[in-house]
Parts: sequence; structure tokens; C-alpha cells
Amino acid sequence: MPETPPPPIGKGHNYNETALKVLSNMTQNGGSIVQKDIRQLIALSPSYLIVDSTVHQTDGVSQWALGLNRICETLHRKGELELETLNEMSRACAEAWSITSSWRGMEKGKTVIGDLSARLRENVLDPDGLSYKGEAIYVP
Repeated sequence: MPETPPPPIGKGHNYNETALKVLSNMTQNGGSIVQKDIRQLIALSPSYLIVDSTVHQTDGVSQWALGLNRICETLHRKGELELETLNEMSRACAEAWSITSSWRGMEKGKTVIGDLSARLRENVLDPDGLSYKGEAIYVP
């Protein structure tokens, strides 16, 4: 039996594609989004940041942020965003910020994370920027 060659580097899924597939699979046929599973995906996002920025050097960081934003905006738009999920997103952004501060060549990541955080503050959080639906959120 011939051996299947590995996919070329850079042709694999990035975090955005993974987030899109997970959300799509969960909502297929009218299903609901299981936030416990989404929180696990969010918790993995800092690792994806490293992989995406290495494998997809031109747009990996942007695609990573797009995936994280897609999860949050989808849940917020549907009125299903749970505080615990938003807290997990905040923790993931803080960890990603640490990664971009520690690794060479990840300067763009700081800008992207800053933009993502600003979008969350403007579009999701309460006007004080420290709470969601009156409940305090995790702020590093």
C-alpha cells in the first residue's frame, strides 16, 4: 500500500478555520453551541498562536485573532455568551500577549491582540470595560 505523503507545510488548518469548523459543526441542524467545549478551544488558542505564526508567517497571527473574534462575536450576537467563556477569552489574550512579548518576530501579535481587546471592549463588554452584563470579568 503506497504511503500518503504529508500535507505541505502551510496547508494545514489555522485557528480561524478550526474555530469556524467547530462552530459550524455545533450549530449544524439547529444544534446549540456547547460553551464548555468552546472554552477548551479558547484555552488552546495561545498554542495555536505559536503554530499559526510559525506555519502561516504572512497571516497566521491575523487568522488566529479572527478565529478568537469569530467565537466571541458569534456567541454575543446570539445572546449566548457566558461570563465564564468571556473570562477564558480574556485569559487566552493575556497568555497570548505574554507569548508575543517573549518571542522574537511576534511584534505584530501585540497589535492584533490589542485590536481584538479593543473590539471586545467596544462591542461586547459593558460601558465600564470591566464587566459583562453587570458581572466582573477577568482582567489580567
